[in-house]
Amino acid sequence: MPVNSHHPEYEVRSKDWKKCRDAFEGEAAIKAGGTAYLPKASGLSEDEYRAYKERALFYSITNKTVSALAGMATAKPASLKFNDALKGYFTDAGGVQFHELYSKAIAETLLMGRFGVLVDRDGSNNPYFALYTAESIINWEIDEDGKLKMVVLSEKYLEKDANDKYKLTEKTRYRVLELTNNVYQQTIYDDKDMQTGLVVTPKNYGKSMSFIPFSVVNSFGLGFDNSKPPMLDIVSINISHYRSSADLEHGRHFTALPTPVVSGVDSTTVLKIGAMTAWVLPDHQARAYYLEFTGTGLGSLEKALTEKQSQLASLSARLLDNSKRGSEAADTVRLRYVSETASLSTVVLAVEACLNEVYRNICVLLDIAPDVSIVLDKEFLDGRLSGAEVQKFVQSYLDGGMSKETLVFNLRRGDVISPDRSDEEEIASLVKTEEARQQSAMASASGTNQSSDNSGVTQ
Repeated sequence: MPVNSHHPEYEVRSKDWKKCRDAFEGEAAIKAGGTAYLPKASGLSEDEYRAYKERALFYSITNKTVSALAGMATAKPASLKFNDALKGYFTDAGGVQFHELYSKAIAETLLMGRFGVLVDRDGSNNPYFALYTAESIINWEIDEDGKLKMVVLSEKYLEKDANDKYKLTEKTRYRVLELTNNVYQQTIYDDKDMQTGLVVTPKNYGKSMSFIPFSVVNSFGLGFDNSKPPMLDIVSINISHYRSSADLEHGRHFTALPTPVVSGVDSTTVLKIGAMTAWVLPDHQARAYYLEFTGTGLGSLEKALTEKQSQLASLSARLLDNSKRGSEAADTVRLRYVSETASLSTVVLAVEACLNEVYRNICVLLDIAPDVSIVLDKEFLDGRLSGAEVQKFVQSYLDGGMSKETLVFNLRRGDVISPDRSDEEEIASLVKTEEARQQSAMASASGTNQSSDNSGVTQ
């Protein structure tokens, strides 16, 4: 069996992944797909079909929806706790860093329902992240205990022409990660199924590894679960909308220009149309008129487009929804988007688990304690507290009805506390402020008592 063989579950989902990817890429990718997305009507020549396809409008709502949902998920910074040795993997400008990994994982999991991250070593033996889309994870094997035994990754790369230093050719290679006798190994194959180098046994401080440091996230958690891509329903309607647009524009093209019709004249007669041309029709019963479109045929297509736009709006593509909601209460907005954020929450929870596993693998390769905690924000809708609500929480704390820990929790959840300050810093600041307030109150009380005593003496 060749190295580029696909897992049976890959074959089940490959068409869905292709459709989702093309819809995300937009009009150029969809139209390049030709009849896969826009069937060719019988009787159309190749030139006529090309014009039919080019007149159609592909509404790039898939891309906009993924971008909007990913933006909602990453709008607030994650809560991070990590060993100082990991600092470069969160803040360094070089390589794939945390926010890029986080954003890419959210967007890809929303779109495709799968995303992979390999922790590997570079030429300097430093651990780094390598990211893999759903389409590039072509084969895998899991043992009876759920441990990854083998995974085959398809990689695109550019190769320079031997005779032309400016010419680059895209090629494919295959990276095989596997456990052989419980020892992790890597092998690279070219697109002709030929091994291009020796089998490499990655070492961790001189010792071989007993696991494959490759993490896969799906719509519901970690692993190779073959779930439906979250965006598939939106993509399907997006493509159906494209087909209706093609039919509508095709109909408009052929009905917009009136066609002249003349009866009672020999068919060989040459007639010219123009203001400086006069027609003489010898038969008094002959007629000349324009054939123009009447009826509601195109109206049904326009209605179909509107209905599909409404369906897209109900399936989280709210950017299509043009209704005015400026006066809606916050609770109404929350209820209206509850299904949208529910699925997004599932994806974010899955990505959170993946990120924690990936950074623990980094710790293993750095030979340090896996002291890392990544908690992603899951309050996607605007939950900023109003001034009155902040005052209410603070007053409850001052009155003894709320602990300082609960106060800080609610203020952070309400997007009032700066993300640059930790909970511990806020609590310490509250303690300091409270002590200063008590000292001020005691000093004020002491001054009041002294004034009363002096008043008594004067009398």
